[in-house]
Amino acid sequence: MGGGVATQYGDGADRVVAAVNILNYVAGQVGKTVRFGPNHAIADAGTFRQLTDLVADMAAGKVDLLLVHGANPGHTLPAGFSQALGKVGFKVSFSSYWDETAAASDLVLPDLHPLEQWGDARPRVGIHALQQPVMQPVFPNTMHAGDVLLRVSGKAGTFKDFLQNRWKELHQRVGKGRDFADFWTDALQHGGLYGEAPNQPVRLDPGIGQLLGEVASAGSGAARESLLIVFPSLALHDGRGANKPWLQELPDPVSKITWHAWVEVHPETAAKWQLANGDILLLKSPHGAVRAPVWITPGIRPDVLAVPTGQGHKAYGRYARDRSFNAFELLSDAPADFGGRAFAVRVSVVKTGDHRRLATVEGDAREQGRGIIEVLSLAQARELKSGAHPFEEREAPQYAEEALKAWAEAQHQKASLGDYAGTAPRWGMAIDLSKCTGCSACVTACYAENNLATVGEELVVRRRQMSWLRIERYYTADADGRRVGAVVNPMLCQQCGNAPCEPVCPVYAAYHTPDGLNGQVYNRCVGTRYCANNCPYKVRYFNWFNFAEPGGEWESWPDPLNMLLNPDVTVREKGVMEKCTFCVQRIRGAQNRARLEDRSVRDGDITPACAQACPSEAIVFGDLRDRSSLVARLAADPRGYHVHTELNTKPAITYLARVVHGAAGGA
Repeated sequence: MGGGVATQYGDGADRVVAAVNILNYVAGQVGKTVRFGPNHAIADAGTFRQLTDLVADMAAGKVDLLLVHGANPGHTLPAGFSQALGKVGFKVSFSSYWDETAAASDLVLPDLHPLEQWGDARPRVGIHALQQPVMQPVFPNTMHAGDVLLRVSGKAGTFKDFLQNRWKELHQRVGKGRDFADFWTDALQHGGLYGEAPNQPVRLDPGIGQLLGEVASAGSGAARESLLIVFPSLALHDGRGANKPWLQELPDPVSKITWHAWVEVHPETAAKWQLANGDILLLKSPHGAVRAPVWITPGIRPDVLAVPTGQGHKAYGRYARDRSFNAFELLSDAPADFGGRAFAVRVSVVKTGDHRRLATVEGDAREQGRGIIEVLSLAQARELKSGAHPFEEREAPQYAEEALKAWAEAQHQKASLGDYAGTAPRWGMAIDLSKCTGCSACVTACYAENNLATVGEELVVRRRQMSWLRIERYYTADADGRRVGAVVNPMLCQQCGNAPCEPVCPVYAAYHTPDGLNGQVYNRCVGTRYCANNCPYKVRYFNWFNFAEPGGEWESWPDPLNMLLNPDVTVREKGVMEKCTFCVQRIRGAQNRARLEDRSVRDGDITPACAQACPSEAIVFGDLRDRSSLVARLAADPRGYHVHTELNTKPAITYLARVVHGAAGGA
């Protein structure tokens, strides 16, 4: 599918979409994977050109009443919008947060959260999506924006009544004689109505190749002048997530920077301009100027700079206000030739002489031959047979093999005598690196499920973090070192069968459970950190602050954040070691339910938070001793390998090697 930042400047839309359509046509996917149907009513949606026309009318005093819903143009649009807003007769914001637009409005009517309200949508032809509330409103002073408009207009009933009346019209067209009550209940159960859009045959336009032509070079321009690309932040998007400390502390999957924005510079450019990581640059465009710290990366062209959006709020709460810079200030407020907003602009670059430490959790950029992320070419993967082991794993030196064999035999004898260790499950995971995109949804899910506290920018600058799960990023290169890429790997507690952390704990806070988990007794731990020193995976974390202390330097649970705490998980305090538990509260809950129902735990009964949140289903959890379970079958996959198996830690997590087109580059 053609899209993304590449289509947001110049003739990028024409070039990228044309190239994608040609590839789909040549690959024979048109009409199969890619189908063209009747056009959606996209003309009813607003465009950026219409928005600029609205701003012009506002500036001319032609707008008496402005309603703003689901947007924060006071942050995402240039200063011209805020100036024009002052000439509007009456301004109403439906924002649930005190953002820039709400602060400049005459009236703020907080809308319900999406989880609290009714609604519907039509994302494409053939689909009518239906949204229903899944929780009661948390705050009493909120109301659905639809209910507000109905009351103001003097209409009777609620927005739910209005929605049902609209669906009655749909029922008359597609209900097929069913009673409306059954039709409505069925739509609620399935989240809407799903039908196939008619497939429209298309042909390749002979003139499409003319749109491609020669790719225009960005050019080096004048000294210290470059093309700047503004791209959306993965966690904060256009800034709507900046008021949430979870997302502020979520490291960018590539730069690994948190809590502030940056400017990406190629190593060749950095060497030419004599820059180091953290040097502050003044970026000036014809529309504005910002100060940005440098992050040097080979993942960008030498003649291009890039900055993320999301930061630079002047309001929007304690976690977003007055933090870093707003990349939107560099962009033009005029629509581009293709009608949208151009996210690229020429900037001049000035070294300020200032410097700051980046708030990054980045580790080594290379694996240094440790085999943490294994990569196979597509040809190699296709040649793999069942039972093959392309990644040689030796758990111990050769001289110790006899002792290991004797130990295994002794364990087998204990199991045959009815020892509990022979009947208990062995919980484990399989993580497919070919499916993992590094989106970090699993990281934030772990925060939500396990009451993980955020530590703030100052402690991250000091290289301290609390996340039980991290996305490791390593650069790769081809044989000549010219083509640079990146690979990612979710790293969490490996729940080792022979755990190095357990024998070094002086108070036995780290222990081994009968079902193979590396347990942690919080009220026994005295925070010696011996276990963290002995962990080769570096996945045990020391709680650095009393996060529940009111009025402290950094409060992680001030109202209303205390409402998000999971009551099934202990809230830890300063001085204890923490780590992943495979969401042991979910494991024990499923075991208790199975016991009450007088049955065994079935495969799929337990899903940790990280696996539940993974959009590509790269993480699979289950019992490794159940040979019929999905995780056991994946653990036996020829692509499977373990990290640091040479240390004889016997990890319970099996990684499936990433498969790439072409030769597998080294990291």
